[in-house]
Amino acid sequence: MNDTSPRQLQVGYLVVGLVFLGIAGAWALRAGGLVDTSQMQWLIPLVLVGAGAVGLVAFGVRGLPRRRRSEPVTDGDPYGSNDNEPDNEPTVYLDGDNR
Repeated sequence: MNDTSPRQLQVGYLVVGLVFLGIAGAWALRAGGLVDTSQMQWLIPLVLVGAGAVGLVAFGVRGLPRRRRSEPVTDGDPYGSNDNEPDNEPTVYLDGDNR
């Protein structure tokens, strides 16, 4: 799996993951006794609003145009090498090993 292309941001996965982490964090705070039941009334909606705000920002950033490569690859090789041409450069070995 040598896919070097950048992955596209999946906003839905990001928001669901943030909601899961927020609810798990709120549960941990409640279980640890740091927050009581009356404080949970604003903590859970705060998690949902925060995850929604991050999702909106991510959706906006995802829609921005990206810069393209300066030189397009025409032969389908992402590294620009052509295996059909002979290698005309001498092989240089490190540490004085001439194999």
